[in-house]
Amino acid sequence: MHEVTRRAVTFSTCTHQLEDKPTKMAIQGNRAKEKWVPPPPDVLKINVDGAFHAAEKVGGWGFVFRDCDGHGVLARSGRLSRVHDALTAEGEACLAALEAAMDCGISLVAIETDSSNLVAAVTSGKFDQAPGGVVFKEIRALLSLRFVLLSFSHVSRICNGCAHELACVGLQRGPDQPAIWMDPLPGFVQTLVDRDLVDPTSGE
Repeated sequence: MHEVTRRAVTFSTCTHQLEDKPTKMAIQGNRAKEKWVPPPPDVLKINVDGAFHAAEKVGGWGFVFRDCDGHGVLARSGRLSRVHDALTAEGEACLAALEAAMDCGISLVAIETDSSNLVAAVTSGKFDQAPGGVVFKEIRALLSLRFVLLSFSHVSRICNGCAHELACVGLQRGPDQPAIWMDPLPGFVQTLVDRDLVDPTSGE
């Protein structure tokens, strides 16, 4: 119940802004079907997202690991006490996910985000001189040295809903109090995981 109450508060205060996201959201209505797609067997898919409160320069991060059956095996969220911009928050979310994967001995992964700029920042040097440049370089180094990366992809918010809502939850937590959920996931996280699997155009 405590987590459900936290979620309700989060939705009234969370801002999650990145320059490419309004455009992506605007065109979703033209797409026939959108839902989260499972990875191949033996691969874990990691969905990541960051939240950003511009007025206070604080942020949140969230991520979820799922297997080829769509089963959630690990989820976390936390607060960033000081972050320069939304893209940096996105990078911190990805970095937190990679660190968690290393802690668990996970190396074969596919990563998804609803930020096209994060994909560009990680897969190229386009944003290396931006405020989050150090974070993006660290992500690239970890991916090169510690992971077998199947893909690093941009997806719509609909396909990244669980990670997005976890990032908003993280924005409401204490700076040194990240939430860590292992399988079996708590009820409200499992609901978010299940929601990503539903085709929003199906009426189910």
